[in-house]
Amino acid sequence: MLRVFHHYFSARKLTFFLAESSAIALACVLGAAGCAWMFAPAGTRPPLMAMGPTLLVLSAAFVLAFQFTLYLLDLYDLRVAAEDRQRGYRFLKAAGVTAAVVGIAMLAVPLVYPVQLPPGTLLGGAMGALAGTMAVRVSLRAVVGAPSPVLLIGDGFKARAVAKAIEEGGEGSYRVVAMVDPRRDGVGALDEMATRLKVEYVVQAADDMRGANWVDSLLRCRLSGMRVYDAAGFCERVLRRIPVQFLRASDFAFADELTVSPVRRAFKRVFDVAVASLLLLLASPFLVLVAVAIKLDSKGPLFYRQERVGISGKSYWLWKFRSMRTDAEKDGAVWARTNDDRVTRVGRFIRKTRIDEIPQVLNVLVGDMSFVGPRPERPVFVEQLKKQIPFYGLREAVKPGITGWAQICYPYGASVEDARNKLEFDLYYVKNGSLFLDIGIIFHTVRHVLLGRGAR
Repeated sequence: MLRVFHHYFSARKLTFFLAESSAIALACVLGAAGCAWMFAPAGTRPPLMAMGPTLLVLSAAFVLAFQFTLYLLDLYDLRVAAEDRQRGYRFLKAAGVTAAVVGIAMLAVPLVYPVQLPPGTLLGGAMGALAGTMAVRVSLRAVVGAPSPVLLIGDGFKARAVAKAIEEGGEGSYRVVAMVDPRRDGVGALDEMATRLKVEYVVQAADDMRGANWVDSLLRCRLSGMRVYDAAGFCERVLRRIPVQFLRASDFAFADELTVSPVRRAFKRVFDVAVASLLLLLASPFLVLVAVAIKLDSKGPLFYRQERVGISGKSYWLWKFRSMRTDAEKDGAVWARTNDDRVTRVGRFIRKTRIDEIPQVLNVLVGDMSFVGPRPERPVFVEQLKKQIPFYGLREAVKPGITGWAQICYPYGASVEDARNKLEFDLYYVKNGSLFLDIGIIFHTVRHVLLGRGAR
């Protein structure tokens, strides 16, 4: 794992992405140049140096379009990429979309800027980009390596929870090779066992540390090049979530990351205002049509105002486009649910596309919210969840957001268990949040909006 501005991300995925970028660019240039020479009439073959700028622009277009389409189809999730390699359904879909987008763009560019592609250039570039991507994905394991072996010290509740988290959120990049309790299993020195199993990660996940005398062995594992973590540290650094059952108050009390300087706070505020203003400016013409559709679809106000809990537990009024009937909560507050019959026809569309949340930029502009942060909850649910979920109040250490780490990593929650799972991602953001992570979250949010994910 690599760490940039407090945020951890996968070195495997970065290697995979950069290898594919290079392969697409190089193969596209070679394919375009080769076809341009093949299709050119005798004696009129263009010199390669003269074609250089055109080939570079073409390769950049294919890299951007192809990799963004692959990203939209989850093909940078290493588990999905490995499974799709057998069938190629998503890959072929991405290739078709990319060819169509780049082809339309290259046909439209001459209408604005006078440039003419040599015959065969576009076809050669497309074939080259396809071949370069296929070469990387066919050799996926050679590029990213086999799943990293993990040795879990312990075989109780905590160890099983870590193993489950690896299975669900590890994207196939990690595999548990053994769960042992040296006090009972008689496995000998842990460092010798770890060396024999050729593990890369050793995770201390025993439920009870009393009588444990394996610290020296763990130190030898560390000195021999293995990564050694406790359960909470492994989940935070590798899975990018902080499980509540592993959390101690001291983990946050002694965390330097929670100290936010005035300069960082000011940059965060400027970023929020800039992004919110830009979104409001770009969306304003479309919002007029949404407003008309809401008024024509059902009786009631255009906007929906609801009390939510913000930073430090202070309440504020959140604004959204109304997507439900006016009598939706005549019997009291309830969780939203799949195919909610209280939602109007227009409301179903604007909730699916997250358009109903755009008025929250007003909350960002006045300072009640940030653009990125934990999802704001209603006071009645917050009081309920604080009683049932340890450390739930830590979400209030930062401003709530329109989008957030939990929103893009976990589907929409409609139960206490969902709230507990989402809290693990919110706690990661509270501890490791930065402008770098905010930009990444906004980028991921675009995919969720385009694909209609995580809305009800």
